[in-house]
Amino acid sequence: MNFLNLSLGEFMAIAGVISAGVVALYLLDRSKRRHVVSTLRFWIASNVPSEWKRSRRIQQPWSLLLQLVSIFLLLLAIAGPRLARDVNAIRDHVLLLDTSAWMGARARQGVLLDQAKQLAIAYINAVPAGDRVMVVRADALATPVTPFETNREPLLKAIRQSQPSASALNLEQAIEFAQRAQRLQGHSGEIVFSGAARISRAEADSLNPPANLRILQVPSAGENVGIRKLGLRRSPVKSDTWEAFVGLKNDGVRPREIELDLHFGGATVARQTIALDASAEPEMTFSFTNPRAPFLEAVIRSTSGRGDAFPQDDRAVIDVPEEKTLKVAVVSAQPTLLTALLGGNSQVETSYKNPQQYNPQEKFDIVVFDRFKPDALPVGTHVIWIEPPAGSPFSIRSNQTQAKLTRWNADSPLAAGLYTHDVELATAQVFNVAKGDEPVAEVAAGPVVVARPGPVKMAAFGFHPIRSAMRYELASPLLMANVLRWMAPETFRRMDVQAGTIGTVNISVDKGLDPASIKITGEDKRPLPFTVEGNSLRFFSGAPGNVHVSAGDRETIHSLTLPDVAETAWKPAANVRKGVPAGFSGRAGATEWWPWLALLGGLGLLTDWLLYGRSHILRVGVGPARRPTVGIPALLQKVSWRRAS
Repeated sequence: MNFLNLSLGEFMAIAGVISAGVVALYLLDRSKRRHVVSTLRFWIASNVPSEWKRSRRIQQPWSLLLQLVSIFLLLLAIAGPRLARDVNAIRDHVLLLDTSAWMGARARQGVLLDQAKQLAIAYINAVPAGDRVMVVRADALATPVTPFETNREPLLKAIRQSQPSASALNLEQAIEFAQRAQRLQGHSGEIVFSGAARISRAEADSLNPPANLRILQVPSAGENVGIRKLGLRRSPVKSDTWEAFVGLKNDGVRPREIELDLHFGGATVARQTIALDASAEPEMTFSFTNPRAPFLEAVIRSTSGRGDAFPQDDRAVIDVPEEKTLKVAVVSAQPTLLTALLGGNSQVETSYKNPQQYNPQEKFDIVVFDRFKPDALPVGTHVIWIEPPAGSPFSIRSNQTQAKLTRWNADSPLAAGLYTHDVELATAQVFNVAKGDEPVAEVAAGPVVVARPGPVKMAAFGFHPIRSAMRYELASPLLMANVLRWMAPETFRRMDVQAGTIGTVNISVDKGLDPASIKITGEDKRPLPFTVEGNSLRFFSGAPGNVHVSAGDRETIHSLTLPDVAETAWKPAANVRKGVPAGFSGRAGATEWWPWLALLGGLGLLTDWLLYGRSHILRVGVGPARRPTVGIPALLQKVSWRRAS
């Protein structure tokens, strides 16, 4: 014998606790002597406490025995006993229902998932009543919906409520999950897959089906051309030009001709007719000059008028994030001198002010003080000092004339990519390096460009980049750009926006990129795990939404909203069982003992109440019926009160 719902230890523990409680009701009963008098008028209250007498023996042993047997039978019904032959007849089946994106493809009647549901329900109805079944929804992840159930209603409800997801099927992972679930139960039945079984070519070549696998395959033939990628970025050459790229794929077996439209903020910016061979995967790039728009949309349609079997991937939309603008204020007696350094970047909004116009209350991201020291510094604003006068936060060691730039600090981000040859400065301020300061450029006497990190960053130039010989050097605008990028890196981060498919995402990154500088966050702002191999970054997202990837000075927003469609429909080997079985012949269903045990337990308690409880229906013996003083019947009695006369 074996128990279905409880282990033997659990059954014995529960039975022992309840039995001990019932026996305690009989052994610990206390009774009080009863006197019947005509009146209480002449009675005097006594200070002698009432005497309680403990029962020395069980007064109703047959009632106790009947109660214990009934409780034991009810616990057996809860435990779900199975005889040895019944245990061998039980099987635990796992039903894998294909809920991948392709199951939303149109069929003759509804969608493919409707056909898979019908086959799954037919299999559930064919399984013997004693067998247990678990329903698992299979797409990129295997998600159990029910435990192993003998009750068919939860199983059928879970099947009917299933909907196609947006990810591709990982059949190998789903089968491994089913095998682990069956090993935990110990009575493995069949692993049943109901669906189109459309998987990647690599998985189809390596898949090794187990011996207990059964396939309820849904025909997945259908012509489909879909969008696989959609991306947008500003041109690195022209700041007013956008570059968009589109990736398409023909999943059918016949050549197709489609028309592609690109809409930027509702305005059509590109239209092209494309001929696609079978299994072709072209990628196209479009350039256009347009004002900034909130979204980019790509739409494809068949030129022949024949619709796709899978229209869910005929349209893709990505939201274009708002670009950040760096607000810079230049305070100088000659403000136009720095126009050449700050006016060529569309991401920098520069305001030029005379010293008399300076207001420390105005909000800017960066303030440049050109040979000027204000009475009050702006709060929480980064500051660039050019030839700072006495009293500035930077201490001047000496003033040099005809000083040659001898060294750029290659370890500093402010000196990245800078090189000068025999640049001689007519005048230069040499700074004292305070604790935490970082020298950027040096002459023989010491540093002439210093950076001061911190929550509020500062940088000091001991020479004027335009009034000195540096105006002829390419290093001068590069130095200013490096300082701005160091102070506000989020403004100058290269931004790419891409629409892709849900699942595993591969991104090309610079070789040697430090993984510690990579940050990937999902739609809920929580970090996502990732791996880096060479120049390939890989992560997985199983739900639609935007994923932000920051790697170095580049940020990419992946709008994972396109459905992922695998390449091929898996064709199982000839020895794999297929179709709904006509019946499980030779295996009788397990006998359900719990209803009879529950009935016997209930009858036992009822008999105890009738024989030993205060009932006028049955009486034992010829004497008058006595009121029970112990046990469950006593607990069920209503307390009766008698008024003294």
